[in-house]
Formats: sequence, structure tokens, C-alpha cells
Amino acid sequence: MKTNKNAPATQSGFDDKSDADELETLRALLLAHDRKHIEALQKQLETLETRINDPHSRTADTSEILVQAMRTRLATDDKLSDALKPVVVEQFRQTSINEPEVMAEALFPILGPAIRKMIAAMLTPDKKSKKRTYRLEQLFLIEKETGLPICHAASDSAITQDADMVSGMLSAIQSFVHEAFSADDFDGLNTLQVGELAVWIEWGPSAILAAVIRGAAPEKLREAMQLQLEQIHHNYTDQLNKYDGDSKPFEPLKPELNVFLDSHDGTLKNKVKSLPALAKKWLFGTTIVVFSLACWMIFQSYDKYRWNQYVAIIDAQPGIIVTTNERHFRHYILRGLKDPLAQHPTRLLAKTNINTDYVMHIFEPYQALHAAFVLTRVQAVLHPPANVKLAVEGTTLQVTGGDRAFVAKALRLAPIVTGIDNVSVR
Repeated sequence: MKTNKNAPATQSGFDDKSDADELETLRALLLAHDRKHIEALQKQLETLETRINDPHSRTADTSEILVQAMRTRLATDDKLSDALKPVVVEQFRQTSINEPEVMAEALFPILGPAIRKMIAAMLTPDKKSKKRTYRLEQLFLIEKETGLPICHAASDSAITQDADMVSGMLSAIQSFVHEAFSADDFDGLNTLQVGELAVWIEWGPSAILAAVIRGAAPEKLREAMQLQLEQIHHNYTDQLNKYDGDSKPFEPLKPELNVFLDSHDGTLKNKVKSLPALAKKWLFGTTIVVFSLACWMIFQSYDKYRWNQYVAIIDAQPGIIVTTNERHFRHYILRGLKDPLAQHPTRLLAKTNINTDYVMHIFEPYQALHAAFVLTRVQAVLHPPANVKLAVEGTTLQVTGGDRAFVAKALRLAPIVTGIDNVSVR
């Protein structure tokens, strides 16, 4: 009996396990695609959580779109600029307080010209500068920290000195000034004077420019030295920062210093040459304008003279009365009255060298009372024979000779001619 009871139970258990396997197989077949999709979503979610929670990944993702996002926002409105302004201002202020050397070096090429212009506007110009004569003989570019010479240029007439010796002397004097008088690091020796020989020194963030001058130089030379030193710092920033005593990287600078030497002395030519490029352009442009204006004024004076001469000649012609005249650039107008018997004005233009194409004559016809014109009109009306002589005296026509028929004709027709009131027969 026990055996019979256990047999059905074993068979039933076997059937339940088989059904479960079959159900699992069916579920795998039906849900395989969904499971793969869910697994892919889970992996994406894990990746996304990692990128969100990992600061390095989040920084990299933000950096990819930050620049374009800022450009888009700036193009839309000014809110980003307003938000960043306090940050930039505060950073600028902190840098100027904590690292003044860095700020000074960065702003040196920019602030130098502005400061000089301000000082030049405040101070009275040197009235004796025009009388001064001087010669710039040598230039020394010296590394500020070590005192090592970087570049040296000298004029042909100068008695040159060893660059190492000069730079060492300047460094020694500068050290003495600092130690003896407790000068700050930003203070520097500006001038050495021995008789008519002077050494002018200009200080920059990384280098010093020293000039050996013979004679009394104007203050504008110091301004030119400042400009040159600023340009050197701008063009040779990397070379100055890495300078270790090797002057080869500065070989292209020597021709520039030679040009500076040649361009600065007391002659007018070099005064012009020493001007900045923009000032030279303005000077050249101003010269052209002044020259053109002078030529224009001379031409206008000559043109006015010949036009007035022509108007006077025309106005003096019998049978022509000039009422108004106008003179423009390559355009002239003459208005008035003209007798048909008077000479045409264009025949008189040759005496004035005025192009006839530029002259417009506007004349109204009228009959002049000149005796020659009146006589011509009388002859055209009477057609006198060869034995008759006609003459006009005032408003009277004098008839000499002729038969009765001609005299009667003259008495009848002559008074209708303008300028004839009476006929006298002799």
C-alpha cells in the first residue's frame, strides 16, 4: 500500500518539473527581444549615471559645448556678459594685488603709449628743442635681472665701447643706487651725465635700453626710446623670457637698432624719419593736401584772372553789353545783350587760353546805336549808288550826292532805321 501511494506522487512531481521547464522555454522564446532591449537600457542607464556622477566625465562633456553655448548666448542677449563681468573684474583686481609684476609686464606695451600721451598733454612743450643739436652714438639692450648684454649698435662716428663693460658698469651703478638709497625694485637710474656725453636709460619688464648721446637731446628722444623698448618687448617676448646669455635669437634686432640710430639726430631729415609710422602717414597726407591746395589756389587765381580779362574784352566790344558772368570749375557762363552786327565772342577766346567747350554765351539780341552799326543798317535799307556818300553824325544821316529820286528815298526810309532821326542832304 505504501508503494502504491508513493508511485503517483513521484510521477506527479516529474510532470510539474517538466511543465516548469516548458513554461520557461516558452517565456524565453516570447520575451527574448524584450529582455535584450531591457539589458541595453540598463547598460545605457549605468553609463549615464557614471558620466553624471564622475566629475571628470561631466567636465569633458561640458567643455565640448561650453564655447558654442557662450557664443550663442552672447548673440542672443547681454545676460552672460553681465554675469561674467563681476568675476572678471574681481579676478583682475586680485591679480593686480597679489601679482603686480605679472600685471605690469602684461600691460607694459599697452599702458606705455597712453601714459606718455597723457604726460605730453599736461606738460609744456620744450621751447628750446628746435635749437638743440645732438648725436645718438650707441644703443645697448641689456637683460634686466642679470645685466648681461643682449644687443649693441653703434654709429660710424662713435668711439665704441665693449658691451659687457658698459652693461657691467650700469648694473654696478644700479646696485649701488638700490643699496645706498633703498630704492624700490621698480625704480631705475634714468640718466648719467659726463660733460657733453650722456647715457639715457629706459627700463622695461625684462630688458633695459641704454643710449649714449653726445650733445643736448630733446625729451622726444626718450619717448622714442620708450617706443622702441615697448616694441622689443612685444616682438621678442619669448626670447627675453628664455635669455641665457646667447644673443643669436636677437640678431634680427640689430638692424632695427641701427635704423633707430640713423633716424635720431638734430637734422630735419632725421626728425621726420624718427616720427612714428602713423605720424609719417599723416605728415605725408598733410603735405599732399597742402600742396594740392596751393596748386588749386594758384590755378583758381590764374583762372579768375584770365576769365576777368576775357569778360573785360567782350564788354569793351562795340555792340555787346555784359550783364552777368559766372565762373565755375571748368564751366563758364556769360550773359548779356549783343547786336547782330557785333563780332562773335568766341573769336576772342584765343587771347585768354580758355577752352571754348567750357564757355556758354547767352545773349539777347538788340540794336546798338554805334555809328558804324547804324550806317551799316542804313546802307542795307537804301542801297546807295557809287556816287552817293552816307555818314552818321549823332542821330542825323548826312547824304552827299545822289539824284532827287534817291534823296526822296532817303528822306522816306532812313528815319525807320534805329538811331536815325533826321536826314541832311548836301
